[in-house]
Amino acid sequence: MKQNLIQQKIKTRVGDLAIVDQGAGLPVVFWPSLFSDHSLFDYVVSDLGDSWRTIRIDGPGFGNSNPLTAGEQPQLYAEAVLDVLEALQIEQAILAGCSWGGQVVIHAAVTFPEKIMGILAMNTPLGPSMGGQAMKIYGTRIMGSTKFLGKGVARSMVEPSFLKNRPDVIEGFTSRFKDFDKKTASQTVRAVMSQFPGLADVLPRISVPTIILMGAEDRLYPVEEMRKFADLADIADVEIIPNCGHLAPIEAPEAVCDALRRLASKIQKK
Repeated sequence: MKQNLIQQKIKTRVGDLAIVDQGAGLPVVFWPSLFSDHSLFDYVVSDLGDSWRTIRIDGPGFGNSNPLTAGEQPQLYAEAVLDVLEALQIEQAILAGCSWGGQVVIHAAVTFPEKIMGILAMNTPLGPSMGGQAMKIYGTRIMGSTKFLGKGVARSMVEPSFLKNRPDVIEGFTSRFKDFDKKTASQTVRAVMSQFPGLADVLPRISVPTIILMGAEDRLYPVEEMRKFADLADIADVEIIPNCGHLAPIEAPEAVCDALRRLASKIQKK
């Protein structure tokens, strides 16, 4: 059981971000997907154990973070991660992000590699926005923070058998929807899902140990579409999680923990 849980807000260039700082040991900073907050990584943090210091961020407008005060570019979010590291006086850390968070940590890895020991990118949209996300974009703008929207998002993200067999986990995910800021969420969802240029020019510049995890059943960003982009990162190990959709931290936390431990082992051998 992790001890010394600290919750605080840190001033960054995208606004005041809420974090949950827990444990001691090798530091890993988590950035969640859209439509979620730090709780997306609850199962991962629990399974990692006490040899890690976990810092979980709520993205702008989600969880307990303040609404966005700057643009929606991934580069700005990456720089906000640097603000968090400096505020916590962490010299180097592993970064781990899911979906939107994966974009953030990849940008961070090429922006300030001297601060990054390694990155884990999960279920990350690596290519340009592919369209077909109108429900999430307009649903966020019109319906805002409601569990009704949350259920629709969960159905599109999560592998169907998990959706059926783990209603407790899905309830936890959808219950968070009532907490996010409608305006900020709709801005970020639009930018990530309909305006994102992709990471083709960023992935080849990664120079730190990297693992890219994909869900074999990810219907939002299928493996066959994302794999060609992942291969642009020569340094990255690309791994496919069977029976997993778009939210590996809740659908396959054991696989995420295993990836983090392998990443830590690679770092130690450098």
